[in-house]
Amino acid sequence: MARKQSEILSEELEILRTELKTITEKGDEATEDELARGDVLLEEFETKESLRQTALDREAKVEQVMRAALNPGNREGGSGPQLLRKTEAYTPESYDELKRSLYEGRPFDGGDAISRAKAATEQFNSLVSDDSRQHIFQLLEADNDHSAFVARHILMASSKAYHDEFRTFVKTQGQVAGELMRTAMSLTNANGGYLVPVTLDPTLVLTNNGAMNPLRQISTVKTIAGSNVYQGVTSAGVNAEWLTEGSQAADATPTFGQISVTAHKAAAYLFGSYEVLGDSNFASELGGLFADAKNRLEADAMATANTAADRPRGIVAGVLAVTASIVTAATTGAFVAGDVFNTYDAQTPRMQGSGGWLANQKVYSKVRQFSTNQGANFWATIGGGQPAELLGLPTYTASSMTGTVASGNNILLVGDFSRYYIVDRIGFSVQYVPVVVGANQRPTGQAGWIGYWRVGAEVADPNAFRLLQLNQVAAAVALA
Repeated sequence: MARKQSEILSEELEILRTELKTITEKGDEATEDELARGDVLLEEFETKESLRQTALDREAKVEQVMRAALNPGNREGGSGPQLLRKTEAYTPESYDELKRSLYEGRPFDGGDAISRAKAATEQFNSLVSDDSRQHIFQLLEADNDHSAFVARHILMASSKAYHDEFRTFVKTQGQVAGELMRTAMSLTNANGGYLVPVTLDPTLVLTNNGAMNPLRQISTVKTIAGSNVYQGVTSAGVNAEWLTEGSQAADATPTFGQISVTAHKAAAYLFGSYEVLGDSNFASELGGLFADAKNRLEADAMATANTAADRPRGIVAGVLAVTASIVTAATTGAFVAGDVFNTYDAQTPRMQGSGGWLANQKVYSKVRQFSTNQGANFWATIGGGQPAELLGLPTYTASSMTGTVASGNNILLVGDFSRYYIVDRIGFSVQYVPVVVGANQRPTGQAGWIGYWRVGAEVADPNAFRLLQLNQVAAAVALA
């Protein structure tokens, strides 16, 4: 399949960016030739970026024309020339249909809603990043029962009128909520409060969570709507065999299991003086503040060993639940290079070479000290923004994992992180708290906003991972 011009230009831009970064990081040590090369790179980058934007615009227009041509509803009747009509994202008729589906439980045209939601997403322009628009398109095009509900959510909480109502809602400290916002409350499914516009919604719009929470970058992320539980199917696969002529094949029917991931409710609370919260620009800042808090809370829950029923199950806890996935260090209370090799070798043949590592930065610092005597391929620094590699697998950092070398600590995880499922229930809602009281139950002259969202996580296949547990007197014990 031919590649898009924008994709080719994006790769060329990344090469220029990497070279420019190398020169910039030298600072005062850069030679005159290198500085001159940097100026050339900047000019070339600007030229190619302009070409990339032109290519993106052209490709978007072509895609829109092709979608319109494939949709019978966009063709005029009659035997004459077929004229294309642009899909309208927001119409009174479609809004009324979606509104009735919420209030009266009536069915709605999922295919039409998806087409309109795509048209709405194209109009977000500078409000969201290109990656976020692509992410939303992928959710809308997913072959599952959730895509139509995602489309309904987008259409009911993304129009310009909805944005205007939300700004008024924030500016009036929650006193004025328009009809669109009140109607969209039914989408939250008991979350409470009012939905933030889609362009500010961290459950739909991508943020910098790849850096803050690497598990979102490397795991399998599912998005659900209309329900609170994701139901998936797992299998160990099918076994093949060699057969002689005329011999009967064995029954290779795979054994299927089910993974059920519940999205748990979480909240973030921020408060300030009436003067600060009354700032007209606060509405645009609200989404970013909540997204940052959401990221940090989830990063801790998804990495560390927790078994609580009220939050996502951490990947360490999920692996610890199976004794066979635990690798015990060779020496009590010590961490040596051989432990890294043993953990890597303990993976199943199918998983070796396809996963990555997860650990605290302090653990990686100790591992890097092993590399002096283990050869250059033990720890490799790739550069250019790429993660370092340990025994050929990329390394990712989880600050909430322990970095202390002590008996019983679980310090190093390796495996196929696509077997760890993160499930987002779309919809981030906020509620205004008009009066904050102090320790003596008297008003402080402050108010607050509380945001709600739901997310779950679970290890789909603990056998896809191996976790290094530093040696202790007793044998390794799995969590309940």
